[in-house]
Amino acid sequence: MRIIVRSPDAREARLTQEKLEAAGVRAAAIGGDRPAPEGEDLVIIDASDRRRSGLMEFARSVAQAPAKPLAILAAAPWGRPPPTDLDWAGPFDSWISLDAGPDLLRRQVQAAARVGVAEEELRRRRVTAGDLGCAGAEPPRRRRLKGLYIGAPSPFFLALERLFAQRQGLVTAAFSSFSGFDHLHDEFFDAVVLNGAADPSTAIALCAALRRNASLHHIPTLVTTKADDEATRAAAIERGAVAVVGEDAPCEDAIAWLMDAVRRERRRLDAEQDLRTLRDRMGDAATGLLTAPAFAAHLARLADDHHVTGRKLSLIALRVLPAHGARQPSEAAWRKARTDVAALAARLIRDQDCGALTPEDVILAALPCTPLAGARRTAERIASVVECTRFAAGEGDVGPIVFERSTVELNPGESGRGLAARAMDALMREGQAA
Repeated sequence: MRIIVRSPDAREARLTQEKLEAAGVRAAAIGGDRPAPEGEDLVIIDASDRRRSGLMEFARSVAQAPAKPLAILAAAPWGRPPPTDLDWAGPFDSWISLDAGPDLLRRQVQAAARVGVAEEELRRRRVTAGDLGCAGAEPPRRRRLKGLYIGAPSPFFLALERLFAQRQGLVTAAFSSFSGFDHLHDEFFDAVVLNGAADPSTAIALCAALRRNASLHHIPTLVTTKADDEATRAAAIERGAVAVVGEDAPCEDAIAWLMDAVRRERRRLDAEQDLRTLRDRMGDAATGLLTAPAFAAHLARLADDHHVTGRKLSLIALRVLPAHGARQPSEAAWRKARTDVAALAARLIRDQDCGALTPEDVILAALPCTPLAGARRTAERIASVVECTRFAAGEGDVGPIVFERSTVELNPGESGRGLAARAMDALMREGQAA
């Protein structure tokens, strides 16, 4: 991904670049508003001095570029946090903290990129759905802000409750980890706060447990610690916390960073829900994939847009076949098996990806903003999961089955139809070689 650091001051841009490099984020630094020679996917604007005149105008000029970046991020110190208003709609899509530590800084950039890819794909999918005469997704309902506090009572709970109440939100208190997880499984929460000052080990274990849960993996989490408890702070960040604050320290900055994570997560959830809705309206209910005509139309748009932006687009082709020497299944059994495999593949690709099952029993999956290496990993994951299923082992009416697969990346000037033909041709060559 092409990440560009911009600042009116070239020296400040280089300093920000160095901090990103230390966090494992490759970026190029450009002073002023000169165009990036190879294009840009994420733009990070130095916002260390919030009083600098023209900062917002500078960010808006970047947003108005012909090939708009996936996201525009403001880079600021922890002590100059983002706004706490949940509905803040400035020129920045998100904020990153330059002194938050490498792990957290890297995750902030990755989270912003994830949202940017989903929102860009949503814009395209809406156009395709309109061209096909499909109804668009309903606007997301405004949700009440809700937080969950887990742990022993503390003054931080009162501060959190007061800030949420100012935004017509509420905070639920759970004074044990067991009741906390009961709440998480029964209700939706925008954020979780863990009291690590009273019980550091339990807070760290809970933080890690959230990351291991597929439905709770991305929930913004804040951990409180005792003053100068660097070990708990480091452990919380390592396990995915978006903010850590001492129990006696001022909490306003930490809550502001938490609210930025909440805004970002709400955008991701809204975009992915709309992507699924549009996929269903253009799709096949049996597989959860697009119909072949809808996929062809959308792949053409994907190719055109990726040529304009210069971003990577990859395509996976997967063909399911009875294993060599296996008994030939009946037509009805094979039709059900290929539908089951396609439905499983649909659950193994991202919401911003799209796919279709062709009449030739080939599953095609298009991956926006993804290079060839990423497509190969996705194809391997799909094949590995499907090959572990019961029917793949030959325990049902069909099986065992095997996969043939190919992955291709969009070439300069290539159309969506040409990309699909090249993937199918590579699949055919693989089948002949086998």
